[in-house]
Amino acid sequence: MPLRLEQLPAQLKRGLAPVYLFGGEEPLLLQECRDQVIAAARAQGFEERQLLEVERGFAWDSLGEASGAPSLFASRKIVDLRLPTGKPGQAGAKALNAWAAEPDPDVLLMVSCASWDAGSRKAKWAQNLEQAGVRVDIWKIRPEELPGWIQARMQRAGLRPEREAVMVLADRLEGNLLAAQQEIDKLALSKGEGDITADDVLEAVADSSRFDAFLLVERIMEGNLADGLRVASGLRRTGVPIFLVSGALIRALRTVEAYRLAMRDGQPERTVFRQLNVWQSRQPALRDAARRLNGKRLADAWSRLAEIDRQGKGRAFGDPWHSLDHLVTRLCV
Repeated sequence: MPLRLEQLPAQLKRGLAPVYLFGGEEPLLLQECRDQVIAAARAQGFEERQLLEVERGFAWDSLGEASGAPSLFASRKIVDLRLPTGKPGQAGAKALNAWAAEPDPDVLLMVSCASWDAGSRKAKWAQNLEQAGVRVDIWKIRPEELPGWIQARMQRAGLRPEREAVMVLADRLEGNLLAAQQEIDKLALSKGEGDITADDVLEAVADSSRFDAFLLVERIMEGNLADGLRVASGLRRTGVPIFLVSGALIRALRTVEAYRLAMRDGQPERTVFRQLNVWQSRQPALRDAARRLNGKRLADAWSRLAEIDRQGKGRAFGDPWHSLDHLVTRLCV
């Protein structure tokens, strides 16, 4: 049975397996699995690492050669095989099955797959590698799990974040775990151990230009037309993709719509804020936006966002940034 991600450290403490198979679409977590195995292997004398990247035309004979060739630097080595598609093909499956049948005690094979669908998980080669060693399936962090993941990572770095600080990161980084970890590392370096507020996070993650999609959403929620147009202009000038901006607006407007409907149905506001992950400092702006943007105006916004998407893809006439300016104006007044 595959291990869960959090079970890998305990397994490594019990002893190295001859084969490790990692599959999942989270680059950060995939790399951390590899790093853990490499550190444990080096502690046991595996001083050399040979990296094999499986691309079109990859010669699978090189895998067998990696096991049979004597090392120039060490008696034991790690073969780090990267299989991005999770599909080795017939030649690759044959080579992996052969390795699983007779692992080399002086060569640790580590296979990592960035794509890991049901077909790959059920493939015979994957099952054989699992039987020969250890397999870890890496699942994506769900949106409702992200705040807890971020908080745990911040605490591991010696930070004591307030809930709003966690939610700022979760909201701004949109599930990009690698970017989240980079921002946490940046906070740890700049602030040191201790309490972290939402303002600390906003200061740390702000782009050098100070014009980001997150800031544009804030200005629109506040109904601040002048600053909204200024930020939109800055986004265009600094080369931010229009799809990133429209995506941030879509998420914000969905929150406004969900809040409006919940209030209309008589749900307790405190419960609604908690369900929507709206931290305290953003609650007044959300109330104001919900009063300003009725159902008709939100429907118009969805239509204009769809048009911006088509313009950005070249499927509709017009400049998507000009359309964005018109949308910002309609949402702020």
